[in-house]
Amino acid sequence: MPVFNIKNLPKNNHSSSITNKPLIMIVDDEQNNLKVLQQLLESYATIITANSGHAALELINSKANPEEIQLIISDQRMPGMTGIELFEQILDKMPNTIRIILTGYTDTDVIIDAINKAKLYQFMTKPFDPTELSLTVQRGIEAFNMKQDLLRYTEQLEQKVVERTLQLEQKNLALEQALESLEKLSLTDQLTGAHNRRFIHKFIHQELAQLQREHFKNKHNTRHDFGFIMIDMDHFKAINDNYGHKAGDQVLIQLVAMLHKTCRESDWLIRWGGEEFLIVGRFIVREELHNLAERIRSNVAQHKFDLDNDVQIQTTCSLGIATFPFTEKKFNALTWEQTINLADLALYAAKKNGRNAWVSFFENDITDTGNFYQHAVDNIHTQINQGRLSYESSIKEKSLNF
Repeated sequence: MPVFNIKNLPKNNHSSSITNKPLIMIVDDEQNNLKVLQQLLESYATIITANSGHAALELINSKANPEEIQLIISDQRMPGMTGIELFEQILDKMPNTIRIILTGYTDTDVIIDAINKAKLYQFMTKPFDPTELSLTVQRGIEAFNMKQDLLRYTEQLEQKVVERTLQLEQKNLALEQALESLEKLSLTDQLTGAHNRRFIHKFIHQELAQLQREHFKNKHNTRHDFGFIMIDMDHFKAINDNYGHKAGDQVLIQLVAMLHKTCRESDWLIRWGGEEFLIVGRFIVREELHNLAERIRSNVAQHKFDLDNDVQIQTTCSLGIATFPFTEKKFNALTWEQTINLADLALYAAKKNGRNAWVSFFENDITDTGNFYQHAVDNIHTQINQGRLSYESSIKEKSLNF
């Protein structure tokens, strides 16, 4: 159907030299309609034409970027493929391209189909008003450009979100690492690198809870306890007095390195204070704990500690041992702190009996668990003589003096 007489085309003042003109496709099976529409729009757009839906598809498919076609005007009723069918086929490939249908029929069903299926920008009937069509096309181009700008802006925002998210993740990771380092520092003795007392207070309760569960499950099997070994360097004050406090620090640093090599990987090494250290043997039987104490005693006695100016010295250590739970009948009869204090009493006994030795206290027959600890602190000798407490020691040749 002819559009209208070409003489009726309005004059316009658009310059034909406009750069970056939008690309518009016109699809119509009547050559005269193509010519009229091209002359109407070419002052502000670059026009490509197709005389059928199939020809339009071929032209679209030949383009590397079909969406460079910003707007398509198609006649509805054409042989082989209607305008709506054309738009349906290109919808996925060119979702942002503006689509306008021209038709000489006012079929309501067609209009509904065009809107629902082809996602039209505008549905216009023939004959159309040239000015109205021109304005519609220009508004369509503006809508396309606005959408492109919006898409670019959205992509930029998404990219910024990705970048900011990455930056935030990196900052959070750095913060976590800093907090982890700070936490590690707060649990570490700065001189020797061993754990400090705060470490045992932070982690001991969860470990003992697991130990209690293991005891409940395996109460008829071999006991695996928490072994506490208190270690004190013998005559350490003499090292500081004779060689200086720097030499004393060097001895402690080398001692910790030696203890790490001697102990199991699962054992905790804690600087208890000054030249005194605590080994926590987790899930260990008493015989293994005694063997560990003997290896530590022997290794320290044989070690040559390097000081400044190629000076080497040898020294010894004394050790006291106790295990938690201390009593078999009642898991929490003594606290872990009280058990460490018993290990400290055993350490004192080792020093009292010549040093360079270990002494281990353990239960023999404690029936009055409520008062045992205070009695032991007041007079350990009485508890041994009355059969409540037993001991073993690296000193084999004589009875110990308590």
